[in-house]
Amino acid sequence: MKLLFLTWFFFLQVMVPAKVRCVVMDMMPNAFDDQYIGCEAAMENEAPKLLEKEQSYEDFRMMWDQAAKAWARKKPGKTYSLPTGFKDEYGTAVVLYTMEIPHAIHPELNKNVSVAGQSRNYYMRNFHFKAFHFYLTRALQLLKPNCTNKYYTYRGSKTVYNVSDHVRFGQFGSSSLDYYVAGDFGKATFFNITTCSGTDITGLSNLKEEFEILIPVYEKFEKVQQMANLVTLKSTGKRCSYFNCAYFGGPKLVAPFCYFDSTSVNATIISSAPAGSLKWLWVLLVIIVFIVIYCMMEKQPSTQSRQAPV
Repeated sequence: MKLLFLTWFFFLQVMVPAKVRCVVMDMMPNAFDDQYIGCEAAMENEAPKLLEKEQSYEDFRMMWDQAAKAWARKKPGKTYSLPTGFKDEYGTAVVLYTMEIPHAIHPELNKNVSVAGQSRNYYMRNFHFKAFHFYLTRALQLLKPNCTNKYYTYRGSKTVYNVSDHVRFGQFGSSSLDYYVAGDFGKATFFNITTCSGTDITGLSNLKEEFEILIPVYEKFEKVQQMANLVTLKSTGKRCSYFNCAYFGGPKLVAPFCYFDSTSVNATIISSAPAGSLKWLWVLLVIIVFIVIYCMMEKQPSTQSRQAPV
């Protein structure tokens, strides 16, 4: 009964102005969604140099420094623990994402993330949050490596969305465990979300009162229903990306590769490769089979040697 009341509360309150922005929400193929599978170590080596370039922007440098100091005060050991391999840069990135004063960086990050996946060339030339994106992505990957635990969360928006059957947010998606907190961010569209990859960052956040669940760019959802401004999304459990290791030359795929967990990553990447890649894969397999058959024939004894003596 309470949930029904709250649902109608938001339904009746929504007032959509005539000039409100309306957006189609689908798999958001123009978003930059790299998961850095197989190139984590290489990117770790490059990220400090990229971060140094990003810090040439005064606002970013100032906020990164503040976030680093805040992270040093928050570091675990008191009230919570972190997974093995979780680096200070990851924690700093999460804190920075949640900071608002004096310059909120996350709106600019998400604005750029939503369009930086137009092509690899666009990412390389025009995306100036490469280190920030990497560190934040790695933080979410380590904090929420699988779908063992799901979160039921809410997201309010000032944008009206026409939601497709299968979607991604196309940016880092902030949501809240608190219905009313989510509503404060907008009621033009209000999402009820079941997320697998979304991470509870309350313990790391600079705004603990938001009870934030941060959803990565790559999580795929299915639309359960849409009633006016109320949208219900359920995670498919899949992590889907058009890019992988773009900084090291990985091209944008025609269709995203998707996987459920780390054990199926390699197989899924192969099955989702572009048609040209699959053609050469088959050619390689045929060559290997031919070589194996040839070697087996060479090892067989001749017909004469197998004849009985006269």
